[in-house]
Amino acid sequence: MRLNDIFVDSIGVRLGRSIDLADAVADGRYEASEYTANGLLKAVVSDDEFAPDMAIKAVRTAMARGSATPEEVRLILHASVYFQGQDMWTPASYIQQATIGGSAPSIDVDQKSNGGMAALGLGVAYLSNLDDDAAVLITTCDRFCLPGWDRFRSESGTVLGDGATATVLTRRPGFARVLSCVMTADPTLEEMYRGDGLTTTPAPTDRPLDLRKRKNKYMRRNLRQLDEISLRIARGVGDSMTQALDEAKVELDDVTRVVLPNIGKTVRWWSLLAEMGVGEERTTWDFGRNIGHLGAGDQFNALHHLVSTGLLAPGDRVVLAGSGHGFNWASAVIEILDIPDWSSHE
Repeated sequence: MRLNDIFVDSIGVRLGRSIDLADAVADGRYEASEYTANGLLKAVVSDDEFAPDMAIKAVRTAMARGSATPEEVRLILHASVYFQGQDMWTPASYIQQATIGGSAPSIDVDQKSNGGMAALGLGVAYLSNLDDDAAVLITTCDRFCLPGWDRFRSESGTVLGDGATATVLTRRPGFARVLSCVMTADPTLEEMYRGDGLTTTPAPTDRPLDLRKRKNKYMRRNLRQLDEISLRIARGVGDSMTQALDEAKVELDDVTRVVLPNIGKTVRWWSLLAEMGVGEERTTWDFGRNIGHLGAGDQFNALHHLVSTGLLAPGDRVVLAGSGHGFNWASAVIEILDIPDWSSHE
């Protein structure tokens, strides 16, 4: 969708402490071969802070930095990947009552790693039909820890990081304008993460989830189509980017930065991006490889990093792209209008 007068007002981020993945290799937690192949260097880890509590701190930072008041927030969208601290619970409501309060609906978005981008797509569409003083709050948070999740082994191609983001969208001008946002899907790939099938009870908590096992079984059943499947997933990212650029009337050559999830170099979309003419220096690879995959929050965290460290200037265009199980993808084109006063390079 092409957008008019939808802006990014502010972003807040809360991350765990940094750990060196070479240490995880040395003590056997992370496979040396994967460390070499993926090219990831560090990850952020929370030792004792629950994911929604991290989101609360990110919201407080974002609201303090921006122009929107709590009363102006008309919708809260919360995206996550993993367990939020309690079963049969609404973390979006918990975050809302601890920060802005009010009576705006708070909704949990479950699109896995594409959750933050899906929330952005839903948020801009909702906001575009509201009056000029309206705002939408998007939060993401995850903490990946044992016994339910092994950040080094439960999933392949990445190392999971702990952190939260909060992003405020407004109708009145902010530091960036959202030019377009596109969401696409290919449900024929859903089976990849279903594993052996549905069960009547949740996974046991005495051992971590093993998403690799589910994927491996799917791949064995589709040996002849493996290259095609890999390419479809990568093209899902590329096609959503292309569509978002077309709707924004922006050429890829005119984009300053392309933000992808913090996934290792074994994932095919990195080579596809190079084929599209985007070199590593135009991505946030060097930043993301020192953070780890934040579940639904990589894109907002990277945008925050680019703005707060002076790597963007007014007039720059940024593409945010996401991919999630299902499979679903989303991309957005952002134009920087001003450098906010919370930037360390103002």
